[in-house]
Amino acid sequence: MPQSKNIIERSPVVAIMGHVDHGKSTLLDYIRKTNIVEHEAGGITQHISTYEVTLKGGKKITFLDTPGHAAFDQMRNRGGGIADIAILIVSADDSVKMQTRHAIEVIKKNNIPFIVAINKIDKPEANVEKVKTDLLEEGIYVEGFGGDVPFAPISAKKGTGIDDLLESLVILAEMEELKGDLDKPASGFVVESYRDPREGITATLVIKDGSLHKGQYVVAEESVTSTRMLRDFSGENIDSAFFSSPIRLVGFDKLPSVGSHFETFETKKEAEHQASEYKHIKEEIATPTELLAHQEGVAIIPVILKTDVSGTGEAIADEIKKITDDEVIFKIIKNETGAINESDIKLALSDPHTIIIGFHVDEESNLKNLNGYETINIQSFDIIYNLTEWLLELYEKRRIKKEVRTITGSLKILKIFSQQKNKLLMGGSLISGELKLGDRAQIKRNNEVITETKIIALQQGKITTEKIIGEGTECGIMIDSHYDIHEGDILESFILEIK
Repeated sequence: MPQSKNIIERSPVVAIMGHVDHGKSTLLDYIRKTNIVEHEAGGITQHISTYEVTLKGGKKITFLDTPGHAAFDQMRNRGGGIADIAILIVSADDSVKMQTRHAIEVIKKNNIPFIVAINKIDKPEANVEKVKTDLLEEGIYVEGFGGDVPFAPISAKKGTGIDDLLESLVILAEMEELKGDLDKPASGFVVESYRDPREGITATLVIKDGSLHKGQYVVAEESVTSTRMLRDFSGENIDSAFFSSPIRLVGFDKLPSVGSHFETFETKKEAEHQASEYKHIKEEIATPTELLAHQEGVAIIPVILKTDVSGTGEAIADEIKKITDDEVIFKIIKNETGAINESDIKLALSDPHTIIIGFHVDEESNLKNLNGYETINIQSFDIIYNLTEWLLELYEKRRIKKEVRTITGSLKILKIFSQQKNKLLMGGSLISGELKLGDRAQIKRNNEVITETKIIALQQGKITTEKIIGEGTECGIMIDSHYDIHEGDILESFILEIK
């Protein structure tokens, strides 16, 4: 097959990563306001976290706003995978935080070239040198501190140093020699997806290679759409799009997963075949949750999750999976965007253990009139920490409590003295632990429990006592038993706890 003649330089896709309060959004806002023309900026909605900017020299950069919250690790990992270059933003007055470390892990794991932006240098307490020193401890060696990682002191609020940062991005992109093939069908990643109440399922995608045109079909895992409603990142209708461009597609038949890879096909038949193949492979894989669900003593909690955007839903689902274990399974039976509605209530009523979680969404106004509404456990949250705390409390409430037997003492039976009715007197030697008057005990033979009993008297020498301690101590012991106990059997005292 001849090599394409349309392999050309492409602009970089850049992810801004770092701690939630270190100024990512402020930096993006400043870049957007100063590098996006007015009519484009006016079309951007709250859902769009991806923009293409055109610098003064004509170079273009696509920016991804990756979430900074620790709960969004999976999304950030995918954000890293989508990006060609990263900006690690660190506040000059706050330095390295836990979420900064998470971002560094993702950058290293994905082997992404990056620039450090030391933000908030306008603050009186700013300490750029401390940030550089703290980064050394994380294995990040910036220029002038024993390494070659570029850095830019900036104030995203005032715009100080932003031009230098953008210039460094352009230089780094040129060094990476990023290329794209115009002749290939477009492929890339889903950055965001949500349900628009007027237009249906909408997704933001970033093309990493190839070209996309009207009249084609896009497949992201099981989700399919035509390119009939193809728009640029600001919402303007377009006929074609090329590598590194963020686009918006309307009309998916299912909500695409954030971070999923997409491909382009010429016919609907080819696209549907690809989606069907993915679904078939997915159904053949039994998940650990599905396997655990068949075990006794496991609490199953069906979860209906409703969020404002699918990226948030995916991140929360990932948090829920972290809490799931072999005692409590939070089984997500529905994960959708939009308000909590009648369909959610009806699904929840099919199992009394079901919970409905809403994140940044409301309930539809007519729900309180539905039969059974008041029996459903509906919880709404705006802060991820509060959601996680509530789930942990629910975990403890729903967990099936188990009776745990803890051995406190062990004795080898040396001689049987007498048996009267249900009372057996015998002698033995303490192997380990201690024996106390009133203890519950079990008798083992060949490592198997043959009966349970209770200690009703203890004697050491000829003196009655309430406790026997000391390995090798010989004693007399009377138990409540009518079972045929032999010399050589082992008596173990125990306590029962509900855990």
